[in-house]
Amino acid sequence: MAEPKTTETEENASSVPVQAGKPNQQTNTAAIKSQTVQPTSSGDSSQEVVSEGMPFWTIFWAVLIVVVFVLLWTTGKIDAIKKHLHETREQLRKATWPTREELKQHIVVVMLSSLLLAVFTVIADQIVRELIWGALLKDPSTALGSMIQ
Repeated sequence: MAEPKTTETEENASSVPVQAGKPNQQTNTAAIKSQTVQPTSSGDSSQEVVSEGMPFWTIFWAVLIVVVFVLLWTTGKIDAIKKHLHETREQLRKATWPTREELKQHIVVVMLSSLLLAVFTVIADQIVRELIWGALLKDPSTALGSMIQ
C-alpha cells in the first residue's frame, strides 16, 4: 500500500520535541536529545527508531542471574533442590493433620497455658521485688520496706 506523502516541513516538524512551559524557561538539552527520534541507517525516513539504551543495572542483574543459574546447574545443586522439594512434599502427604475441632481445642490449650505462665511470671516478679527491695534494701515504696521501717 502506498503511504501518504508528507512535505519536507512536516517531516522536520515531527523530529523536533515539543516542550511545555514558559518560553523563558531554560530546557535540559540532554533530556531533549534523548527524546529525539533518529532515522534508521538505511536512509528510509518512514521507519524511525527511538534512541534509548538499556540501563546498565538491568543488564548486570540479568547476566548475574544467568551466571548463578549456570553455576548451580553445573554443580548439580538444581537437581538437589528439586529432589529435596519432592521428598518434602511426599513427607507432608504422609503426615496426619488435625481436624478443625482438634485444632480449636489445641488453640484453647495453648492460650490458657500462655495466660497461666504470664500470671505466674507477674506474681513471681512481685514476690522477688518485695523480698529484694523491701526486706533487704528497706525501700519504703514496697509493702515489706514500709513495715520494717
